[in-house]
Amino acid sequence: MEAFLPLLSLVVLYLVFALVSKSARKVSQAQKKASPAPAAPAAAPVGPPPQDPAEPRVREIRPTVSVHEHDDSVYRGSLNAVTGEGYDPCHEAQMEPMTRSEAIEHVPVTTPGLRLNWTGDEIVRGFVISEILKRKGA
Repeated sequence: MEAFLPLLSLVVLYLVFALVSKSARKVSQAQKKASPAPAAPAAAPVGPPPQDPAEPRVREIRPTVSVHEHDDSVYRGSLNAVTGEGYDPCHEAQMEPMTRSEAIEHVPVTTPGLRLNWTGDEIVRGFVISEILKRKGA
């Protein structure tokens, strides 16, 4: 009986797939019958003017939402209500360390901490260091 179970499940899946595809075919045929016949072409086509096929269609994409400091326009909703969401007037003292760290000018590091060179001396040095580390581990 256990060997029969996988075969039975495949048959059931096939039947389900067949029923779904048959109903989808019926729906598409009904839509084809219900659609009106195409009208005769008009003298002036409606839509954008034809473009040169060599020229690509370029469309500029602009963001729809812009967020700035304490900008509540994102949260106003359809009634344009000022809800105060996102602003906490009670805990300004907790924000002081954050604003102090933002006020400090951070100086970028000019020299990297890890200096990698591919000269012959540096490769030999790396090989020697790797041998020393292998001996310490052994």
